Amino acid sequence: MIRKNTTPLSYALLASSVSLALCSPAYANTKTDSGLTNHDVEVIEVHGATSLQTGSDAAPIFGSVQSLSQEEIEASVSRSLPELLKSQLASVNLNDAQNNPFQPDLQYRGFTASPLLGLPQGISVYMNGGRINEAFGDTVNWDLMPLDAIDTVSLYSGSNPLFGQNTLGGALALNTKTGFSFDANEVDATVGQYGQSALSIESGGNNGNWGYYINANHYEEDGWRDYSPSEVNQVFSAVSYQDSKRRIDFNYLYADSELLGNGASPIELLEIEGREAVYTHPDQTNNELHHFSLSGDLQLSDNHLLSFNAFYRDNETTSINGDDSDFGACQFSDGRITLCELEDDDDDDDDFDNGDDEDDDELATVGDDVDAVAFIGYDEDTALSDISDVSPDEIDGTYNTGLSSSEAFGVSSQLASNYELLGKPSVLVIGATYNKGDINYSADTTFGILENDTASDSRTVIPLQGLQSAEARVRLDVDTTAWSLLFVNTTQLTDKVSLNIGGRFNRDHVLMEDLSEDGDDSLDGDHRFTQFNPAIGLDISLSETSQLNLAFSQSSRTPSPAELSCADEDDPCRLPNGFVADPPLDQVVTQTIEANYAATFNNIDMMLNVYRSESEDDIIFQQAGSVASRGYFINIDATRRQGVEFSISSFWKKLNYRFNYNYLDATFESSFTSFSPFNPLGANRQVEAGDTIPGQPKHNIKFYLDYAFSQETTLGAEVISASSQYFRGDEANENNTLDSYVVTNLYLNHQFNHTFSAQLRVNNVFDKDYETFGTYGEADEVLEDIYLDVESPLFVGPAQPRMVSLNVKAKF
Repeated sequence: MIRKNTTPLSYALLASSVSLALCSPAYANTKTDSGLTNHDVEVIEVHGATSLQTGSDAAPIFGSVQSLSQEEIEASVSRSLPELLKSQLASVNLNDAQNNPFQPDLQYRGFTASPLLGLPQGISVYMNGGRINEAFGDTVNWDLMPLDAIDTVSLYSGSNPLFGQNTLGGALALNTKTGFSFDANEVDATVGQYGQSALSIESGGNNGNWGYYINANHYEEDGWRDYSPSEVNQVFSAVSYQDSKRRIDFNYLYADSELLGNGASPIELLEIEGREAVYTHPDQTNNELHHFSLSGDLQLSDNHLLSFNAFYRDNETTSINGDDSDFGACQFSDGRITLCELEDDDDDDDDFDNGDDEDDDELATVGDDVDAVAFIGYDEDTALSDISDVSPDEIDGTYNTGLSSSEAFGVSSQLASNYELLGKPSVLVIGATYNKGDINYSADTTFGILENDTASDSRTVIPLQGLQSAEARVRLDVDTTAWSLLFVNTTQLTDKVSLNIGGRFNRDHVLMEDLSEDGDDSLDGDHRFTQFNPAIGLDISLSETSQLNLAFSQSSRTPSPAELSCADEDDPCRLPNGFVADPPLDQVVTQTIEANYAATFNNIDMMLNVYRSESEDDIIFQQAGSVASRGYFINIDATRRQGVEFSISSFWKKLNYRFNYNYLDATFESSFTSFSPFNPLGANRQVEAGDTIPGQPKHNIKFYLDYAFSQETTLGAEVISASSQYFRGDEANENNTLDSYVVTNLYLNHQFNHTFSAQLRVNNVFDKDYETFGTYGEADEVLEDIYLDVESPLFVGPAQPRMVSLNVKAKF
């Protein structure tokens, strides 16, 4: 019969460094149509390669996989899933652009999964077989993933088409706990510096056929940076049934969060006010999620296994962003004073007078080159002086708000069947998926006062009621439909070689309706995309203790609704708060070739991976205004990510160690002009083929040590190092880079008895100052009246200082 096998040698070799195992329907010892009896047919294994075949007992057929078990997840005592992945998995790096543990940009092999619009998303994420990339921008909200309720984490490499859209560099698959995987009661409490506190209560159990699991989490912190408190609440529950022929799980997740991550700050501001200083604020995101899923396996016969998943996801995201202003004083021909948008020219002489210079004799006049702001609720030619006593010279901030209500529904199923192909035992998996999304998006910009008169002011934006920009208002309805057909076939060619062939056909439809404007300037759009993506892999058993995997895979992603609505260089938008009518973008297609070698020698486990991913029509965000979120999306012809991963682990007496190294060469492979208005060398930089993609360290090293003083007490250390990286906005690689860093974390575990345990953890034990993110901006627009010497365009995301936390668990 078709079954799961969890002990194949080739991946078990890597258990201590990159826990690998196989999830596979096996070819059964049963009678076949050819007349073979059960002892005549060889048992083969099909590696789990789709979103419905994932977990700690899963491995791919088109690349490699890194997995973390329930025990490894619990032992890490991480605040969020990205922190866990960075500390434990090879080739994973974080850009702390927002300085919030739940809002980092996660990078894997040069591809990104992030909660922030404006980044090219290249990693698909699944929970219990259901896709959880958000429908609007393919973004990933890490705060909506209950870390304490996760049973296994698996990170799949390559452009595996069987994981569907957005799997350009890899796929992240999360399987949650059930009453069969967690049969206990546990209370988990954490306290730490900077107001950090967390409480998790979970309970699970089963009677052999029926199981239940429930988990409730609360996390809050003041944040180590100014004005950066966050709170996350999650409740996850599961009801499960299983017997010898079926497994069915029903899950419900509720999450409610309030995240403040105030982004990069001018490097000179951090030197003056300290590394906790923020530039402007607030920058707040609230998520409220209801997620339902039903999944399972049905054994139809000895040779046929049916797997299925259905999910419904309802997420409401509200955002508030306080920025400095692109607007200044101007006047109508009759002398009435109003607001106009500043020019974005590089030549200061072309910009109109904003009234700040006492030597200026007159304001610019509204005309062909200067457009007056139209205020919501008033006629288009209404002047600011007609509706408010506030002088336009005082209006130096914008208060941008957004609301995205997103509903997503999806179903997927696949059938695995045993058969013979030219006399060779084989397994064929065929499947289909259907996903539907409905998004209502609204955004507004309110003019405000930026509190920055003195150094002691908070630099927060206070909105002025009734002064909203008509041009910035967005009311958009989006319907997305995606369906696909997939197959994968594994044939055991010899005792040592198996061939894997697969493919997926995708059809996507994005229908956008502008609810606030008609005509050429509306956001209306009707976009259709089709693509077939193939894959082929070869598994070769070199010996009893080593294996080689060779693979070619191709995947694609369609432009998201957010990207399709913001793709005109002549009319840049402000993310995530505004979009404009734009030309369509092409879908991205990525091809990956990869070779993976795994071996064990005595008590040493070793892994070596070599890969190259090449993307056509990659989508990037071009910054085009005084704030980093103002710009537009474009296709560029080609990009490349290639590299090497090496891992080794072993033990000696009471000492365990593990070493990971990865080299990443991420480059643009076609020329284009990077607008980059605040590049130190000036705007419009020429990017050439071979230039490095910013924000990507070439070298990452992770070294782990565990020493057992006794059966109850263990001391551990993590040393994580990343090389230098270019600032975003320096796509042409012409300026200085962000410095490399080495950070050390220590932890002490003690098991008091069967019930109680504790971990004392010190992150960044040497309190090292370093940055994980860099970009360019115009700091003097906000700080010039406070700090006269602030001139540098360098903005950085400072990493957290030394942080001490204590975790206590009671399990019974």
